[in-house]
Order: sequence, then C-alpha cells, then structure tokens
Amino acid sequence: MESVPDNIDTYSSCGSSGTDAGSFQFTFHPNPAATGPGLGPFEAKGDLHQIGGGHGGHFWYTHTRDTAHLGGPRGRMTIDGTWTLGRNVEWARVFAHMPDTGAHTQQAHYVIRGVAGGDRHRYVNTRFSKNTWVELGVYRFTGTPRVELTNTTDDGTADEDVAWDAVAFQPLSGKPKHMVVAMGDSYTSGEGAGAYSPESDRGHGKSSWNACRRSPNAWPRKVTLPGQTKSVGALADSFDPALGFQFIACSGAKTYQMTEGNPNAWGLDGNFHEKTQIDSGALSADTTLVMLTIGGNDARFDNKIQTCVMEGCPSEASMKADIDNAVAETRTVLEQIHAHAPNATISLMGYPLLFSRTQACSTLVSASQRVILNDMAEYFEDEQRELALSMSADNVRYRSPQSAFEGKRICDSPEGINGVVAGPKGDGDFHHGDKNTQLCWWFTGDTCLSRESYHPNQTGTSAYAQAFVTAGPMAATTRED
Repeated sequence: MESVPDNIDTYSSCGSSGTDAGSFQFTFHPNPAATGPGLGPFEAKGDLHQIGGGHGGHFWYTHTRDTAHLGGPRGRMTIDGTWTLGRNVEWARVFAHMPDTGAHTQQAHYVIRGVAGGDRHRYVNTRFSKNTWVELGVYRFTGTPRVELTNTTDDGTADEDVAWDAVAFQPLSGKPKHMVVAMGDSYTSGEGAGAYSPESDRGHGKSSWNACRRSPNAWPRKVTLPGQTKSVGALADSFDPALGFQFIACSGAKTYQMTEGNPNAWGLDGNFHEKTQIDSGALSADTTLVMLTIGGNDARFDNKIQTCVMEGCPSEASMKADIDNAVAETRTVLEQIHAHAPNATISLMGYPLLFSRTQACSTLVSASQRVILNDMAEYFEDEQRELALSMSADNVRYRSPQSAFEGKRICDSPEGINGVVAGPKGDGDFHHGDKNTQLCWWFTGDTCLSRESYHPNQTGTSAYAQAFVTAGPMAATTRED
C-alpha cells in the first residue's frame, strides 16, 4: 500500500502511483496550548515534505523528535502515518519499504494494529540507502490490519529523517512452523564473515555510526531447522511460509545493551542508535526459537587479548571474576528473553576456543598466552553450561561449538577463526588513525585492528551452524570438547 491515493501522478517519469489494497492517512498532533499560535495549531505540517522516489515514485518524510523536545508524548511536531489494509487476513507477513534516501533513523517505530493479543511495537533501523523491503514480522490478525509509523523517537533531535513510503502484507495459510529470532553479539551477527548489510555497516566517524555488522553469512542463517531442506537464510530470503525470521544481533553488544527499558544502552558501540534488542519488538509469544551468543564482551575477551600481547596476561583470578560477572549478567538477559518469548526454546551458543591446541603459528599472542586464553574459554563454557542447566525450566539450552571447531581454530588449516585483520573492512569498521582504545588497539603504526579480528570467518560460521544442528536439544548435559 502506497502513501498516496490510487492513480496519483508522481514526479517526472515515475508515472502513476497505480492502485493498491488499502489506504493511508496522516494524523497531525496539535500544538500544546502553552506554545502559542506559532505556525498555526499544527506546526508539524510545516515539517512534512514529499519526494519523487522510493516505491511507486513517491514518499513523505519529516524529522525525528523526542518527547522531551515535544513537551510530552505525542506533542508538538508529532506526525503519525497509518496504512490500513482494505481486506481481512489472519496470518500475514508485514513489510515496510525503505527509500534510498530520506530514511535515516535507526529507531523507526512501527505499530502493527489489529493483532491478536494487542498491538505490537516494532523498532527498525531504516538507513539502508537503497530501495528495499524490510520485514517487520509475521502476525496473526483478528481485527483490521493497520501499520502506523510515527516520527517520535528516543533520540529524535530533528537531525534524522523518518520516511512514510509503502507497506505490504503477505497472506499466509497459518502460523509458520518456525518463528526464529537471532540476537546477541558479534559472534551471532556474523562479524568476520563479511558482506554486512548496509544499515549495519556505515558512518564511521559520524554520529550516525553503526557497526552492528549483520552478515548474510552469519551462522543462524546457515542453520537448517528440523523438517526443512533449506537453511534459515534461504527460507528467509524467499519469504517461505514455513519461517518467520528476525535478525537483530549487533557486533560489540554487551548484556546491558540487550535488556529492556535501558535508557543508557544506545548511542554506544554494541548498540549504536538502535533500540535495545529486547525492546526492538522482535520477540513475542509466537517465537519458537531464539539463537544467541552473549557475554563475551562483558567478560572483556578483546581486552584480555590486548593485555596479554602488550603487558602480559592478567591473573587467572581476575579473568575468572570477569567471566563470573558476565555469566551473572547473562542470566538477566535470558530471563527477559523468556519473559518476552515464553514459548520459545532459547539456544545459548557458546564461544569456541580461539587457538589451535595442536598447531603452532606466528601470531601476536605467544604460545603460553594462547594456552591461558584457551583455558579461560573452557572455564567460560563450563559456567555458561551450568547457567543453562539452572534455567532449563525457562527453556534455555546450551549448545557447545567446540567439536565443530576442532581443526578450524587460529593456526589450524583451514582457519575458521580470523587471526589479526587490519582495518578497515567496511565503512563501519575501525579505520586507520582511530585512537587506540580497548575497542581499537595497536597493530602497526596508526592502524587499528579490524573488528573482524578473532571472529569466525565463513568457514567458522559454517562450523557454528553444524554445531547448532548436531548439539541436540539437551546439549547442556554433556561436555563436547
């Protein structure tokens, strides 16, 4: 459904808007009385613009505003646009179209109305910089299907654009057999496997920087689920009725950047300006499976490698203390996931040992330091496994990657985990000249190590997918290394 009536002539050679199966309407919220007449009782109308582009040759845009600047929720300068489907459907996949310009916000707030159980809120990053459809999810409708988009965002400062372009519904015969959410940190986003989606790999050095680095080569997309002959990625790309898939993992994410209602989570590496993963609206009672890795950044494994190389490894006690804290924080994340997706199996995937236990090679990390770091990875796995066992009543299961990575670690052949990679590898990556910090540390001269360093490459993400499939539903009960 377009954002203009049927058969409207659009700009230049774009032609007519054609016909569709629904309607679109704006709601302009009036100025609070205290603001005075200003530009009239609906100042928001003065900041609404249209462009010949996007789907069908036309879309509208305005600027994002937060409630603090508006004087309260739905106040001055607030615009809501609502698409209403002109027919009844029960189960349907919902899409929003992103134009190649004029859609900037990383917190676009869509409300899907008419859904069984109440309205659903979905927040998405819109900065794809190309004309593309973005899936908002699969929903069961009991009322008239409507999709609402507002220009109110938590980070709205009138510097980012929000665009009303088009929405679409794919009717389904019933609920998909698999309703899957992939979330967590860089080991799930596919950091290291390349070909990152444009909205998640952009803006280095700018306030709009995003390096969530979601890759089509990430391991959750390579998993073949029970009863299927195609991978999750292949099913998702073809919008197969058997699957609903939401991919919200973000490179660098820490546990607190996943949790709900955290006002301090976004704007930083690991979350950038996207809503927290649990707040994004991807999880629901319909979700059947959650796949994730989390806790590695809380345990500061990147910092441990840096410290080992530059100063000598920290004490075993201090490293174990960081791991213990990370596991404790992971429990909070898993509890919140279960609360939002009470019917889902939550598959907590562990982290592989980084370094070969049989082969030697030249790396920044010495042989003795590699043993220490591998020992800490084993300790981390034991603690995560025990955590999953203690939460089995919440449908949490631990899956170990260790067996699948035997012979594929750093120094093995082939390597399934990147060693040192010099940045930048993509626009969102660390760049030459970046300040040396825990996130970007010395390599040669002023060159930063890429975020891809010490992350699974495409061989490694395939190993992860293999580990997920072969671990079995009760993988938490046995050691697999």
